Amino acid sequence: IIENVEFTGGAQGLSGIPKLSNFNTVYWVTALTIAVLFAFGRSRHGRAIIAIREDDIASEASGIPNTYYKVLAFTISAFFAGVAGAIYAQQMQVLGAKTFNFMRSIDILVIVVLGGLGSLTGSIIAAVGLTVLPEALRGFSEYRMLIYSVALIVVMIFKPSGLLGTREFSMSALLRWLRHPQFKRKKAAAERGSGK
Repeated sequence: IIENVEFTGGAQGLSGIPKLSNFNTVYWVTALTIAVLFAFGRSRHGRAIIAIREDDIASEASGIPNTYYKVLAFTISAFFAGVAGAIYAQQMQVLGAKTFNFMRSIDILVIVVLGGLGSLTGSIIAAVGLTVLPEALRGFSEYRMLIYSVALIVVMIFKPSGLLGTREFSMSALLRWLRHPQFKRKKAAAERGSGK
């Protein structure tokens, strides 16, 4: 439909978009987005959405209006997707329906799964890694999907919850771990002992 509507430029795409985005704009919009989503995730509404994600039936039984929060989560994610789309359009200066194909959906899915379904910082790390990886392997561009598939399989085998799972990156925890590697071994032994 989009490729057959004259308003969107047809098969050639929507062109003539002014180049308004630059590194500073993208950096500050990204920082603001992360700050807003981080704060929202720790608010009453964010915790309700997390409860729905963990167990739909139990959250409804505890009095959380599931439909309201599902629509709220969809609306917030659609808003930020629109902001990202506007910045992308101003960077590329042309938009076509073929840009957002099945492979782009796979890229986004891989970022979320690799980062961890419950971790904002994990998704950021995965997004940076999967943006740098194709550039580093530009000579092997035809094997990109193979590399993505192998990476997903390795993560699913060794770390099913993703890089960070439901945890967020903490500089203090990293410094603690670097200073005292035995801390990690003791924690793992304690988790094994408690049956986790």
